[in-house]
Amino acid sequence: MAKYPFLSDEWVAEARNVYAQAQADGDLFPGTGVPIAAVRVNLVVTQVPFSGAPVDAHVDASAGRVAIGTGHLPEPDVTVSLDYGTARSLFVAGDVQAVMQAFLTGRIKVDGDLSKLLDPRSGIWPAALPGWPAPGPAGAAGPGTEVQLGLGLPPPEALGLANRLQEITE
Repeated sequence: MAKYPFLSDEWVAEARNVYAQAQADGDLFPGTGVPIAAVRVNLVVTQVPFSGAPVDAHVDASAGRVAIGTGHLPEPDVTVSLDYGTARSLFVAGDVQAVMQAFLTGRIKVDGDLSKLLDPRSGIWPAALPGWPAPGPAGAAGPGTEVQLGLGLPPPEALGLANRLQEITE
């Protein structure tokens, strides 16, 4: 399978196909019955290795499906400015802890409705889907351990979207 630099035109085109297939197969939130939460996010990604300038991109889940692309949306709910590595960690790897650390250290700037950005039902965090059980002692899940922001271990079938995005990313 071909691999492309994250956010390159080729990557965006292939990622659109990955999201479309996941949504057609019902794999965006597998087994949860959770609808997509509406959110419009503009991204300003800096330190892009294949560009001398920041890359403007967007993720739009306002129509009940996840649409990604380059350029900015009019009237976004939130605009996020972050470096390339952090954006890749969030949108490809779904590494919520790395992203939270970047946010807490000021490497991510947010302008707008932070709650919409953090809503795992938006589908913009491929490995941070709602309703995953959090591991308790020895990795066991139990009552009251539902996860926010995917901070637990998802079932293997829920990782399909994240795995497909990783497969197309250099």
